[in-house]
Amino acid sequence: MFGTRCALVAVAGAATMTLCSTPVSAAPEDEFITLNSVVTPSPDGLHATGTYRCESGIGYLDVSAQMETNGSGTIQLTSSPPGLTLQCTDRVESWSVVLKPSNGLPVLVPYTEGTGTAQLNRKYWKADSGQVALHLG
Repeated sequence: MFGTRCALVAVAGAATMTLCSTPVSAAPEDEFITLNSVVTPSPDGLHATGTYRCESGIGYLDVSAQMETNGSGTIQLTSSPPGLTLQCTDRVESWSVVLKPSNGLPVLVPYTEGTGTAQLNRKYWKADSGQVALHLG
């Protein structure tokens, strides 16, 4: 009985160490993307920025937003160019895109506030910033 109990404790301890040990290479949870809450008006749309971290290779950036306007309701915007290539260096890097109306039509009234999401697309998985409240800066 004592030998069986010790063997079970040893097996449980080894399993815990295996499950809780730190991985050798960056796992998807070590990689991230952020979207800054301040967007800046530009001649082509809204300028959005953020940061990302991915281990190696490349990733693709897609940003979407819904912004309220003074007089035209809610406008859907997407990053331009779509699927911008990001170099993965295993360091925190910056990204920048212009958000343009999804329907391609110019918006002639000022934007006010809204929400947006940045997404880092990799070969087998993706990470996103979650919904971020946006305002003009």
